[in-house]
Amino acid sequence: MRYKIIPPDEGLKDIISHFWVGTWNSEHQSPNSRYYVIANSLTEFTFAFENDTPRSKLLFSVVQGHTNQPNQFQVDGFYHLIGVSIYSYSIPTLFNIPALELNNQFISLNTFLGSEGEILTEKVALAATTQERINVITFFFKSLIEKQRYKDRLIVNAIQEIKKRNGKTKISNLASDFCLSQKQFERRFKEFSGFNPKMYSRIIRFESIIKKPNSQSILEEAYTHGFYDQAHFIHEFKCFTGFNPSDFYKLSS
Repeated sequence: MRYKIIPPDEGLKDIISHFWVGTWNSEHQSPNSRYYVIANSLTEFTFAFENDTPRSKLLFSVVQGHTNQPNQFQVDGFYHLIGVSIYSYSIPTLFNIPALELNNQFISLNTFLGSEGEILTEKVALAATTQERINVITFFFKSLIEKQRYKDRLIVNAIQEIKKRNGKTKISNLASDFCLSQKQFERRFKEFSGFNPKMYSRIIRFESIIKKPNSQSILEEAYTHGFYDQAHFIHEFKCFTGFNPSDFYKLSS
């Protein structure tokens, strides 16, 4: 699989983590009819195409909510994906719902956005190239920013602090630093991240480790992120992906 990460437009960096594109070789494998989900602190809008040729047919578009659970979904066979990964704290400000409502969700874009989703899907389907499709999605999110709702800046700062420290943050200290009781902090944190602070920190730590390119280097990285033995790390890895490291990395080969 070829995988590429594309940074968002400067005006969207507080909303969008990144765009990503995944392409499989149609000469060496059958189309992907199974969509794999692993633990993810981000919410993803994903558009699946038959292949990466100009004006390839759009097969489906989905919203994959942030999740702490691995899963697999049967889908129409695809060779090409374009996705946009959104910070969970953006969900309440852009869509006026608590981030918690998207936990572990895998729903069609049209179901989530209604008529707006239908228009966005049609525009992406009509675009000829990957860059044109990303431009369409970028314009959509810029239009949402113009009418964004209330943002809990204090909690957004707390979420960003956990991400900056790769999940290695003492939660009780964080609540105190932001002058909130533990109960207040957890309630507001859950609304804007979708998770309680402890689970969110675990997922962020996992994400900071899994960026490594293979199952050998990932074990070395795990030790630097606070895992003291291999068994504990393997258990956490399987909890968040459904696979052990070596089997997981075979999926992208």
